[in-house]
Amino acid sequence: MSKGQFKIQQMVFIIVAIIILFGIVSVFFVSIRFGSLRGDVEDLRKDAVLSQVRKIAGTPEFNWIASDDCASCIDLDKVFLLKERNTYRGFWTDTSLLRVSRVYPLEESSECTTENYPKCNQITLVNSGNFEAYESFVSLCRFDQELKQNKCEIGKILMGFDTVK
Repeated sequence: MSKGQFKIQQMVFIIVAIIILFGIVSVFFVSIRFGSLRGDVEDLRKDAVLSQVRKIAGTPEFNWIASDDCASCIDLDKVFLLKERNTYRGFWTDTSLLRVSRVYPLEESSECTTENYPKCNQITLVNSGNFEAYESFVSLCRFDQELKQNKCEIGKILMGFDTVK
């Protein structure tokens, strides 16, 4: 074997070793990148869900229209009537939990029915499935029959969405 062939063989082994090294590094990079992909999907979904929770108070089904200066006010009477309507049963198809709760002043902890409304604590519109829940604070407004005027209280809206499998 001549000295030239030996140098060529050394160079080929070095090139093969460098290619194998780059292959191993790229496999590790791809596995780490795809490993964090699930977390990225969960983070994007969480951001979208949180923005949807904040925006739901402005939907016509929840919006308090008695005053123009309250963008995040929920009409508690409307929400209670939505609970009783069968036509809205499948309206929130991508939602596993949708609950409006009074935070202050706190009445006895009970689900609102036609017998105890408005002296109740929460109205659950949807409750099904395995979900991850997010909440946002809102103002709950309604017309008070005893005071004969509008009354607003502190509340929160809780929405749950199916988790990514």
